[in-house]
Amino acid sequence: MTSALLSADLLGFLPNPRLAAQEGRRALCEALAVNCSLLAGEGQYGMIEANLRATVERRGEILSAALRRANKEVVIEVGEHQVHWRHRSDKTSDEDHVYVPIVAGHETWGTVELRFAPLSKRVLFGSLELRSLIFFGFAGSVCLLLFSLFLSKALAQLDPSRVVPPRVRAALDALAEGLLVIDGKDRIVLANRAFADTVGRSAEDLQGQFASKLAWGPHPDHPQLQEFPWREAWRCQDLKQGVPMALKTGGGQERTFIVNAAPIKGDKGKVRGVLASFDDVTTLEAKRLELMGTLQELQDSRKEIQRQNEELQVLATRDPLTSCLNRRAFFDLLETQWNAAQRHGHELSAILIDIDHFKSINDQYGHSVGDTVLRKVGASLRETARDTDVVCRYGGEEFCILLPCIHFDDAYLAAERLREALAAIPIQGFGITASLGVSSLTAGAGDPQELLDQADRALYAAKNAGRNRCMKWTASLDADAEAKPRPSRSESGDTQDGVIPFHAVTGLLSALAFRDAATAAHSSRVAELCVIAARGLMSVSDSYVLEMAALLHDIGKIGVPDSILLKPGPLTEQEWKEMNVHDRIGVEILRSSFASPKLAEIVETHHAFYGGHGRNPSLPTGEEISLGARILAIADAYDAMVSDRVYRKARSSEDAFVELRRCAGTQFDPELVEHFISVIQQRNLSKRTDVQATSKEAALQIGIQIEQIAMALDKQDIEGLASLATHLHGMAAKSSIPQISEVASQLADAASDSAEVDVLIGLTHQLLDLCRATQRAYIDVCTHAHDQPSADRRLVLQQTS
Repeated sequence: MTSALLSADLLGFLPNPRLAAQEGRRALCEALAVNCSLLAGEGQYGMIEANLRATVERRGEILSAALRRANKEVVIEVGEHQVHWRHRSDKTSDEDHVYVPIVAGHETWGTVELRFAPLSKRVLFGSLELRSLIFFGFAGSVCLLLFSLFLSKALAQLDPSRVVPPRVRAALDALAEGLLVIDGKDRIVLANRAFADTVGRSAEDLQGQFASKLAWGPHPDHPQLQEFPWREAWRCQDLKQGVPMALKTGGGQERTFIVNAAPIKGDKGKVRGVLASFDDVTTLEAKRLELMGTLQELQDSRKEIQRQNEELQVLATRDPLTSCLNRRAFFDLLETQWNAAQRHGHELSAILIDIDHFKSINDQYGHSVGDTVLRKVGASLRETARDTDVVCRYGGEEFCILLPCIHFDDAYLAAERLREALAAIPIQGFGITASLGVSSLTAGAGDPQELLDQADRALYAAKNAGRNRCMKWTASLDADAEAKPRPSRSESGDTQDGVIPFHAVTGLLSALAFRDAATAAHSSRVAELCVIAARGLMSVSDSYVLEMAALLHDIGKIGVPDSILLKPGPLTEQEWKEMNVHDRIGVEILRSSFASPKLAEIVETHHAFYGGHGRNPSLPTGEEISLGARILAIADAYDAMVSDRVYRKARSSEDAFVELRRCAGTQFDPELVEHFISVIQQRNLSKRTDVQATSKEAALQIGIQIEQIAMALDKQDIEGLASLATHLHGMAAKSSIPQISEVASQLADAASDSAEVDVLIGLTHQLLDLCRATQRAYIDVCTHAHDQPSADRRLVLQQTS
């Protein structure tokens, strides 16, 4: 090849770069001659200089240039022309020194002198250059290497091994799995048709190739293969089985094989080669990897659901406006702290705080300013209280702080610090003061509610004494209260009543939420409405009993069949008869679970008609109905009217007020109806709705259900999976979440029909995604509610009860 190229160059068949460079220089000089002659004739010497400079700058091969007149005077010089230029008396040009005559009119005006860089020197036969030698040397070396490789492979094909007879070849080609016969030098002696077809190459092409040089890739189960199985079988002279390997085929696809290798021995036991079988498990491997990926995604989704459930549990314990604990979480901790104090003999104190003249702040400055006041009060109380203290927004403008392990006098001093901190809150245009009531175990409280009741009476005394002060509860306060009855707190609870453990109440409510999340959410909203309506009408302890009664007023629905309880549509007359039995079931549950006749009485009589003629004539009428039952009846009816149902849309608050007034005097206490409407209108002005409560209950309960579904799938409990999916379908339908309801129904049908595992996993994965979206929507609403500062939003998510 090198000789052929040299001959072609000597004969002039190859392009000559020197001639091409000379031709280019000649064309440039001719163009300059024409251009400069025209400019010289017009006397534009500046343009001539500009053209020369531009030409030198653009053409790196020009070292210098000059314009010399006929009298040898140098008019223009570009570059170090005196250094580079060698003048010739005969003014003849060569390759490097070029004279360009300038003609003005019919006379020679002057000459442009161009000094070019020398062209590369010839080194052989007058025409061969150094770059040509480099090219020929490179071409010869590459061709030598390529021809050597080609001949080595061609010769290997010309000398195949003869260890496999033709009849054996035919038998091997009939097998479905791939086979290779490999010699001791790792070369392929024979490849059957199945292996050749799998890798996309012919058997003849594979013959003579090194088996280890095929495009083997790492397998996930064996990312670092120490030795190929056929080599190990040759070395150990023993069988090697079940080695997973990956191979990239000619089409760019990757195939997965299970490789087995066995040595082939001769008559004297000497190993002559290795028989390797390749079982193509690409499809099975893809299924396995897909299943593993889906299971991993399912596991990740479960962890996300668990995290969001925990986040929702934290949010469920917090008041969204102030980031303090809400009443439910507070009562839970109150009961726990009370029991611990009783068991270990610790002190336990409570402080009730009420913002002075808060209604005037709302009326004068608006509810947005009132919300700002509440938010700043909550932040101040949390900052001033100890880390072990429990700060709760008790309701409206009232806060409550539980102080474990602190004496009565120290609790009073703490209350003074809280009062001073509240008075120092910067509010533009007005100041904040608060009245505080303090009580402690040493004052003789018999149960948690009596402790709060004593603090409430001390708070009332502080209000009567002129506000902006702290008062400790003493027995003399009760004597003063008897001499001067406390206004508008008509129901004092003279009847002895047992303690209502809050843990037991929340346990029953959780059981109801598992059966029907919508009913549990309704009960929670009704309890909130009752607390709001009862404020100022009954004592703290009586308000607590009413709140527990509202939470449990539908507990009897636990005994209603799912087909009726979760029915996504109107009930028939017979179904209504069965549903109405839940009132009696609920009362029986409460009487057997709690030693509180007042609790059972409120639930039993809240369906009584104020004007009589109700569905149960044995129930009391008028003022004989307890105050708590009358409030509960109104709150229950109101929430039922303003809440969505599958078979009807919710009414507006105004429409619900009209209906309450229409039934006032017959079904409801007319005075309480007007009081209830007034407090609800005040609450609605603060722009807080009950939508979040429903979303919270639905998101939390559905999250728990889906978490249990994922666990059932992990345990391959198909029967339990079908049952849980059916229950979730009904729960989501009643909560008006059709996407989750539909997928849960599909999962229940698939589990009942014993569908493939990948189908069940796919549907469960869809449920997890939908649940995450549902929970995320609620959490986003909560964490952005009321435009809380980011620090407050983080506090809601980080603090735990």
